[in-house]
Amino acid sequence: MSEISDNKPLKKTARMELLKKQLEELEKEPEEESEPEPEPELDEVIEKPKKEKKEKTDKQKEQFEKMKKVREAKIAEAKKLKAQLAKKEKEELEKKVVEKAIKLKKKQIKKQKVLDELSSDEEVIINKKEKVVKPTIKFVPFM
Repeated sequence: MSEISDNKPLKKTARMELLKKQLEELEKEPEEESEPEPEPELDEVIEKPKKEKKEKTDKQKEQFEKMKKVREAKIAEAKKLKAQLAKKEKEELEKKVVEKAIKLKKKQIKKQKVLDELSSDEEVIINKKEKVVKPTIKFVPFM
């Protein structure tokens, strides 16, 4: 190494020889084989230290309880409104069904009256209107 540290420029061949010597010296030195670290087994689970939580103050506890009550009240109110809406929709649906049933019953009664009238008349003459067929003129072009 002392030869490299000299400030004199070396010739190419001299430099090659020097590098070969250094390489041989490095090869002669025994290599220390480092064993890879064994991976931790599944049984050896590393647990993180748990952080201690701060105690809530009395005021914080009171606020939490207060908000909890308010939340429960709002939930109860929402359930009540939902039940009222469901009841109202059910009533409206029942009303529509009843109205439809009444209309159908009225139609049925009218049809029955017409059938009763027809059956009471022994001879019923029904005049059918005949359609008047107009002659159509076809256009035939001259060639």
